[in-house]
Amino acid sequence: MFRRTLLLAGAFVTALMTQSCSLFERDVYVIAERPEIQNQFEPKILWHTSVGNGVDRFYSFLEPGISEEKVFIAARDGDIECLERSTGKTLWSIDLSDQEENDDRRSARISGGVSLGLDAIYVTSENGYVYAVDRSDGSLKWKTNVNYEVMSQPLALADRVIVHAGNGQLIALSDFDGHQLWATPAEESHLSLRGTSSPIAIENGKLIMYGTSQGKISIVDAETGMLVHSFIVSLPKGGNAIDTIGDVDATPLFIDGQLYAVGYHGSLLNIVSRGGWKKEISSYSNIGYDYSDLFVTDDEGHIHSISRSTGEERWMNRELSYRNVTAPVSYRSYVLVGDMDGYLYWLDNATGTIVSMDDYDGDGLYIPPIIYDDVAYLQTRSGKVYAITLKDETED
Repeated sequence: MFRRTLLLAGAFVTALMTQSCSLFERDVYVIAERPEIQNQFEPKILWHTSVGNGVDRFYSFLEPGISEEKVFIAARDGDIECLERSTGKTLWSIDLSDQEENDDRRSARISGGVSLGLDAIYVTSENGYVYAVDRSDGSLKWKTNVNYEVMSQPLALADRVIVHAGNGQLIALSDFDGHQLWATPAEESHLSLRGTSSPIAIENGKLIMYGTSQGKISIVDAETGMLVHSFIVSLPKGGNAIDTIGDVDATPLFIDGQLYAVGYHGSLLNIVSRGGWKKEISSYSNIGYDYSDLFVTDDEGHIHSISRSTGEERWMNRELSYRNVTAPVSYRSYVLVGDMDGYLYWLDNATGTIVSMDDYDGDGLYIPPIIYDDVAYLQTRSGKVYAITLKDETED
């Protein structure tokens, strides 16, 4: 029996929950108008390009993979390109839709990536395939069918690749040829958000941590896949099926010896600290951070700044309610988020005030920028890719 999944994100949650007031007893949620502000600065675009048709209207989590000299980008239809990081010039490309397993499919349906290994990059697909592509020339090294869709980014370790399948299994594949090394048990079938947490490595790659659709953070041994520990983040509650959804789709955050996690219909938790702390926030988006604070986009599109040490809320911005706001990311003294209209917003990290906003794609933004070496790399829904920075004070 396959797990029933439900695409619940931003305005889609609103539409579903307001179909029957007698059943769900929800207010009608109103999408906030786009803010109108006087920009305090204009970011500088170093270069821009595009890849395939992007992710279109689908919720494929495809973000650029960045190395010292190259940028790797992918589109849902199967196009993958390697760019020169300084110029955006295409160095090689490959089209995975040409693979025979995708002949009778709508497309390659690439849904998770791009993840960087030592010699290869990795992407996953809703068709159930994991692909390893050579970083140097774009040739296909191997492909493996894991027999279930994979929505999240894979984790590349020294000798293996870890993927989190849609049925809840964590699967380890050999980095050499893609054969399966181990797999955790599948999770029980139940109503769930459409999406899965990306796994992360801790303890120098000895342990793997990931969120589950059962509202937990699980930690397994990287060599065997055996469960080492688990923490509850979301507990089922409420009188209907929607209220009992408690997925942990956000990737756990482990920094400076501290573990932070957030769940849908759950809480933002500091689990490792002695005593820890808990903040009631419901979210399915990844957590941003800087040296002192965490940044979280909740399921209503509000952006929060939370003290990493105490859990105290420093500020909350409500101006982008229900605009399908992306996860936040920290860049210099700002917090960056995107929205469904393709605007990238720059929030002052001390106050939460929007100080600048620019339109990059009318089809919308789904993922936040990736920050590397003081440059923000942004990929839009339609496949546009931008390298953005802030102008130096000496520039006009």
